[in-house]
Amino acid sequence: MSTLASLIPQKIRRAARNVKSRVDVHREYAADRRRYLANMMPDDRAIDTRLRGRNLEAQITKDYHRIEKGLALRNPRQPFGYEVKTRLEMLLPFAEPGQEYAEHARSALSALDEWNSEGTIAEDISPRRIPDVASRNAAPEDFFRSRHSVRDFTPAPITKDLLVRAVSLALCSPSVCNRQSWRVHFFHGSEATEVLAFQNGSAGFRETVPTIAVVTVDTRAFAGAKERNQAWIEGGIFSMSLVWALHALGLDSCMLNMSVPTEKADALRRRIDASDAEVVIMMVAIGQAREGHRRARSPRRDVDDVVMRF
Repeated sequence: MSTLASLIPQKIRRAARNVKSRVDVHREYAADRRRYLANMMPDDRAIDTRLRGRNLEAQITKDYHRIEKGLALRNPRQPFGYEVKTRLEMLLPFAEPGQEYAEHARSALSALDEWNSEGTIAEDISPRRIPDVASRNAAPEDFFRSRHSVRDFTPAPITKDLLVRAVSLALCSPSVCNRQSWRVHFFHGSEATEVLAFQNGSAGFRETVPTIAVVTVDTRAFAGAKERNQAWIEGGIFSMSLVWALHALGLDSCMLNMSVPTEKADALRRRIDASDAEVVIMMVAIGQAREGHRRARSPRRDVDDVVMRF
């Protein structure tokens, strides 16, 4: 086969590779399109009573958060929220009993009625912020510049309590209309090594990684064409927050991209028991750095190269 290939002029071989690359891109986009269409919600104006499960939760959350945001303005309109109220009253009967998001929605509706009828803002729905002077006076440069990606870990296991605390901190991340579509799958020891085999850049150190986190985002939280890329934005924000939380707790980490074809991503989804609705954002290797370990120099751009306009 290699002999036959050598008989084909290099220019033709290069052109054939270019065609294949374009075909691959179209195939991957088609797979992304299928997954998004299968799991998304319709736009607000097309919402009806057929929403269920994660789609229902996401829409109700989006709407009650609109009330919270409206009441957090300096001068909220009065009245406001007619469409949001109508939609929430239509959807809330379909929420399963005891769901926390439904209770949040009902309290937000009460606050909306209170504002529209009496001009009073409910403190539990839009509370006043108490400035945290201590954290603002800390030296952020020391914190940010002390973190680097680690690829040389000790075998010390990472406790569940630390991981839970890191995720709890990362949950402070902003998300579109507070839908919080993030998911984290943790694996440890030999299972972590097995899961890391789905990632292309960890071959040189994957067997030393005590814990791996696979960050995914549930596409059922998003609606219509305008939010088709939102999963990647949400997942990137949360992943970075998770890494900073790990750093704050004294743990080391390395963010690992999941730039793989759909076939491999699907295989990983099956391995970690993730639903088809979840898109895999990245993996994060987690552990304690070995004493005396080396790191990549990773020089940073000058600020003037990044800031386009003041």
